[in-house]
Amino acid sequence: MKKIKTSLKLPVPRPTVDTGKLPSDLGKFVERDTALLKRLGWKKFINSRRQRGDLSDLRRINHPAVRLLKHYQNHGAPVKFSSQPWSRQDIEKALHRGPHKSCHEYHQFLSEEFIDMINKQQWVVLPYSEARKLPNLRLSPPGVVPQRNRRPRWIVDYSFYGVNADTLDLAAREAMQFGHALDRILREIILANPDDGPVQLMKVDLSDGFYRIDLCVDDIPKLGVLFPTAPGEPKLVAFPLVLPMGWKNSPPIFSTATETIADLANTKIASSTESDAPTHALDDLAASILSPTPAHALQTLISGKIPSLQIPVERDPSLPSLPSPLAYIDVFVDDFIACVQGRNRGRQVRRILFQAIDSVFRPLEESDPSTRREPISMKKLLQGDCSWGTIKTVLGWIINTVTQTIHLPEHRQQRLAEILAEIPKSQKRISIKRWHRVLGELRSMSLALPGSRALFSQMQHALTTHKGARVSLKKGVHQALDDFRWLLKDIASRPTRIAEVVPLNSSAEGHHDASGKGAGGVWFPSSHLKPRGKFGHKPILWRYEWPEDIIANLVTTENPSGTVTNSDLELAGGLIHLEAIVQTFDVRERTFLSKTDNLATLFWQRKGSATTDKVPAYLLRLFGIHQRYHRYVPRHDYLSGPSNPMADDSSRLFELSDDELLDYFNTKYSLCPKQKDTFQLWTPSPQLISAVTSALRNKQSKPESLLVEPEPPMESGNSGTSSALNWPLIPFSKPSKTKYLSYKSSHNEFALEALQETAIPSGLDRLKITYGMLPRRSLQWGPKTHA
Repeated sequence: MKKIKTSLKLPVPRPTVDTGKLPSDLGKFVERDTALLKRLGWKKFINSRRQRGDLSDLRRINHPAVRLLKHYQNHGAPVKFSSQPWSRQDIEKALHRGPHKSCHEYHQFLSEEFIDMINKQQWVVLPYSEARKLPNLRLSPPGVVPQRNRRPRWIVDYSFYGVNADTLDLAAREAMQFGHALDRILREIILANPDDGPVQLMKVDLSDGFYRIDLCVDDIPKLGVLFPTAPGEPKLVAFPLVLPMGWKNSPPIFSTATETIADLANTKIASSTESDAPTHALDDLAASILSPTPAHALQTLISGKIPSLQIPVERDPSLPSLPSPLAYIDVFVDDFIACVQGRNRGRQVRRILFQAIDSVFRPLEESDPSTRREPISMKKLLQGDCSWGTIKTVLGWIINTVTQTIHLPEHRQQRLAEILAEIPKSQKRISIKRWHRVLGELRSMSLALPGSRALFSQMQHALTTHKGARVSLKKGVHQALDDFRWLLKDIASRPTRIAEVVPLNSSAEGHHDASGKGAGGVWFPSSHLKPRGKFGHKPILWRYEWPEDIIANLVTTENPSGTVTNSDLELAGGLIHLEAIVQTFDVRERTFLSKTDNLATLFWQRKGSATTDKVPAYLLRLFGIHQRYHRYVPRHDYLSGPSNPMADDSSRLFELSDDELLDYFNTKYSLCPKQKDTFQLWTPSPQLISAVTSALRNKQSKPESLLVEPEPPMESGNSGTSSALNWPLIPFSKPSKTKYLSYKSSHNEFALEALQETAIPSGLDRLKITYGMLPRRSLQWGPKTHA
């Protein structure tokens, strides 16, 4: 290993501080840096240790974020607080408490880790006797997290003493677009025209990540870390010279660079042709390495046991025929994911991405010290990540673009089994910390398990009602865990199709309502949906009258002690409403829009769970099982009461016979005056009604009891295609600050022309509730926070 260069070639004097029993290798660095600090002062010391930065000559690129990146390049990332500097007492208190106890077993590992980072000019370690002299000093505790098949990962808890809470938001937080990177990638895959060939995937990781952007020299002491030492050793403090992991502003500052790279690459791709392929030094090496097939997928291919995918006969006709093959790049913090169609196009896209990375982070140069690494991770490149493949592990999921599936890797399936095995049905309590971990891991797996997000109500309720440091695991919690065991058994034979998790244009729009008498609703299909069984291609009308005991238990002014609320009935009606469309039309892997005039019901449906152990928890569980079995993508929206007359009538006019109800609707709500039989009536099955009424009685049914296999779709039927796709507003993210708009109680919102077959696909564009959007990734983002 070459000796690290310093800008000041000064002899290293003997330190005047007692370094005691420090580990020999680390101790040498502490002695050297202590001497340099005394000789040069803080600023010159940091500049001598840090050397040249990793950002490139930013004058060569054109992007709105360049000004901000230049500020980081010239001055470093600022660390500013809303609170006053720590007192000596605050510092001594943190020092006395020391690092997290998880560090105690990893002294050797941490010493080796910091020696490596000191050599890379990323951190320095100093005795506390010197660190305490630095202005604005703050100390945060580190910890160590074991990792599967990898070295442990050390972390810093900058929240423990309020460092993160006090940090001012002097970063472009809008740069953090990575929250829905996987959603966007899946959407691009499903929108790609299959006539252009299968989508190829590639990943490019950046080495050293956050550590490629410097901190402001004067602000470094504010992010000090209590370095673990053994008893009898002098206290040490570690200081980051670069963005540290765990600090609040590190992700948005670093994302300013990586999102800029993705923007530059996508802009270049959009303006280039296949013959326009700039060369790159690493491209030939990446092209020579085959993309590895994930172990679980490889075993499936070798065994020939490919699970049934239940693929619909045709691709969703609402999808457009894009004018050109897919070529797209997204980024999750420091992981770039590229999608492309066509072999030649793939080579060009990789070169463009490599060049874009080099334009922001300078590539390795001969003058660099031996410890500096290429911005592009050579380790991952040599493993085949930068090679194109149709089966790829992307952001923790195995994606197969040929079968259009996404599923949990084998080790995550094993982990799910371990979690469930670790909590036997006989267990009555669990620690809060462990329960938080269980919920977090289960939620992280919910994307590849459609329907699973509806199983958390009872488990969330247990967390909010805990006493002391323990959570009670009551019957409802164990029932939810049993549902996850049912899902686990279903994974092997039931892969998740990408079309089950990506909302598209609406294939049907329906309105539903419930009253103290019963529930009812109506569905309007688009032209391309295929009817099932005896049903024709006409709107579906349904209704159901509640049993007497349900009506008797309804909470009213006269019956305040009832156990069923009107919102519960609305939610139950919403589930029957979904059953109506899946039994009458083939909506597998199709998106449809269901509207209600009850806001509580709407938000339960959108969130998928409620923190309760009452009726909504039992009903939402059924929603999840239902969605998983029938493979549809539901969207939910609000329709004001005065604008919901059809559902209102269907849920109240029980004095009319079925024929009289159809005559009433055909007369009052006909979409075509010349057509006398506009509507057709569907009746819920006893099997479904049993599951719904059991939930209204706070009783749980077996998952299989809900599942009614629909009639096969008719081969004949209308079909249509969409020449253009206006991406709908879809509630992937949390609701905006304005939860819902104000509504006028007027019939003006109810327009029959909006329910014509040709208008249905644009139904999602008319969502009433303001929710966060998942738009197509813009070619460029511009920072709102200026340097």
